Amino acid sequence: MLPWITMMNLQKDAEMPVFLQLANGIIREIKNGILKPGSKMPGTRMMADALKINRQTVVNAYDELDAQGWIVSRQSKGSFISHKLPEFTPKRIAQIPQPSNRPDCTGYSFTINTIIHEPAKPNRHINGFHDGPDVRLVPAELLSRGYKSILSRKSGIILLSYAEVEGRQYVRKAISDYLNSTRGLQTKEDNLLITRGAQMAMYLLASVLISKNDIVVTANLSFRYADICFLNAGATIVRIPVDEDGIDVDELEKICRKKTIRAIYVTSHHHYPTTVTLCAARRMKLIHLAEQYGFIIIEDDYDYEFHYESSPILPLASVDKQGMVVYIGSFSKTISPSIRIGYIAAPPNLIMELSKLRMILDVQGDPIGEQAVAELLNEGQIRRHMKKVLKVYKERRDFMVNRLKDKLSDVIDFKSPEGGLSIWARFDNKYPLPELSEKMMKKNLVLSKGLIHDLAPGKKLNSTRMGFGWMNINEADHAITVLEETIKR
Repeated sequence: MLPWITMMNLQKDAEMPVFLQLANGIIREIKNGILKPGSKMPGTRMMADALKINRQTVVNAYDELDAQGWIVSRQSKGSFISHKLPEFTPKRIAQIPQPSNRPDCTGYSFTINTIIHEPAKPNRHINGFHDGPDVRLVPAELLSRGYKSILSRKSGIILLSYAEVEGRQYVRKAISDYLNSTRGLQTKEDNLLITRGAQMAMYLLASVLISKNDIVVTANLSFRYADICFLNAGATIVRIPVDEDGIDVDELEKICRKKTIRAIYVTSHHHYPTTVTLCAARRMKLIHLAEQYGFIIIEDDYDYEFHYESSPILPLASVDKQGMVVYIGSFSKTISPSIRIGYIAAPPNLIMELSKLRMILDVQGDPIGEQAVAELLNEGQIRRHMKKVLKVYKERRDFMVNRLKDKLSDVIDFKSPEGGLSIWARFDNKYPLPELSEKMMKKNLVLSKGLIHDLAPGKKLNSTRMGFGWMNINEADHAITVLEETIKR
């Protein structure tokens, strides 16, 4: 018996038909150089007897190989490996991979991206100080009803097909109206591009607006994933200080006098990660500097709705008269992180250019989900939902602030945030956050290591964002108790 026949690993109870398993096995032996071009194949009866399968199964396998061009059948002579195949170098039987194995590495080289690191695990199945909304507060019933209503209508069938790359007009109008009434923007449908979350929006903007060696200004504490988008586009990042009144625009002006600035990235409402709000005087000066020096303001308003002490402060985009501000937002915190609906608000000429790039990345978003959210906006359901959850989040913020002050004021330095879903906390250097985080994880609680905020080379802030929105009061009480015990021990 030919030794390669013993390598056929046929599974009669597998989903793939046995004749295809046999055909693929023979193809593998040809590729491995065991079966050479021109060599004769065993007869169908001999193959069937050796493998203890039905002869017709072997006939079907040979027919498949013949149809694919791997073998040729000659009347009264048998079947032969095609001469048209390339010569393969044989491998030792022990080195031949089994069908179920896949190589761990590519057989070719490619450029490793050193700017973007491996994705961190979200660990959202573990409780703790996560930065983000509580998904248990998601208006699931409203969303479910919206989806069902859309799909039950005859007119909803069109949403199962392709849509405009920038988003359906109904959706863009609904979001435009929402932004105009809640944020003081003056947009129309053609001012909006719908994206899959704010991160896609950031990537599109960096790719279209930033060229190699362009200078992009960010705060010395900033959102790392925005920085990565700019660096990936080839930008040179220049950082400016941030204090209790937001970014230092006087320092920005000094830089503008010496260098050509292409853009500045700001989180003006609740600065990321410190949560401070850019004061009115600095806002006006920032707009003036953009008009004077011609740089772009990329305003990321990632959690506008979450403001507790007073009415939310209107974004920079609301007073932009010269088209210098590009405004980014999403519904990922307003509704749920799984609702990947973000948007870019900008003049139509930029929206058109961004749409070209969006088209080759992802030809459209989620028309049904976007329609459902748009209808909830038009019905006022999103506003009612936010009014309800804001009370819950404010209560959670107040509880965590008071509890941390009572238990850990000698270890953690922080201020009660006016908005957002997290506290910016500076830990005493005697308690390194990476080590503390590991100890907390062993107790099944999440506390960020804070390393993502250490942007300056060699500078360890030992600071992190402690989310209060993710946990209810009982869960927060337990988490703070465990944190206190871990620190004291």
